[in-house]
Amino acid sequence: MCDILAISAGYNYTPQEYLPIFAQKGSENMHGWGIGFFREDQALVEKSSEQVFSQNEVHESFQRLARVIDSRIIISHVNCPKSGGHHSADLHPFKLPFLDHNWLFAQIGIVEKIDEYQTTETPRLDLDVYTARVFEYLRDQLVLLNRKNPYISIYIALRIAIQKLLYDYPGDYIFFLANESFLFAFCNFRQLMVLKESESMGDILLVTSVKEGLSSSKWHPITPDPQSQGELLVIAGPDVLYADDV
Repeated sequence: MCDILAISAGYNYTPQEYLPIFAQKGSENMHGWGIGFFREDQALVEKSSEQVFSQNEVHESFQRLARVIDSRIIISHVNCPKSGGHHSADLHPFKLPFLDHNWLFAQIGIVEKIDEYQTTETPRLDLDVYTARVFEYLRDQLVLLNRKNPYISIYIALRIAIQKLLYDYPGDYIFFLANESFLFAFCNFRQLMVLKESESMGDILLVTSVKEGLSSSKWHPITPDPQSQGELLVIAGPDVLYADDV
């Protein structure tokens, strides 16, 4: 199974502490990796189809990025064969501009028939992987809802978009969606692990699909209620603003 990690900070943060640990935890996912971050409100993504962890060492480019990235929000993904895609361009995170922001998206899980979805908006992600279709679907719904009601909040619009996504394309979803200010995390099957770091380690919040977390600290599990459609978190800086059923 693939894994994803998101870091949200109250200031520009350099993730040299946690990205290498994430790479080691994802050492069984030997089919590529990606890191997304923001610079001057623009979404940037670095990817590689090479193994993230080999011969007891983290990939050199992955380590370099962990030392030089300086961003309030960072999203990383380590890939497995089930996600599809054999080239670095197919790896997440993906980025799209809409609603006056640049957005990053990474997702894991199993979704059937979403590959049939065809967006009506531009730009389009010219990639043959289902995560790209999920991202386009959510983008299209958010844009449509904003056109109907320009005053709708992103949180409410995303809840509605997720409900429609689950109706149209049922499946197992864990995803991160972020602009330069807010991180949204959703899960409806495997739990997410959350850690708010102490002041000594920086004013940051970490969210990951790695089942044991990334350290010996006390991580908080976010487990979706089986009676609900899933759990949605809204995160700004090191704080969870909302955490509720969809």
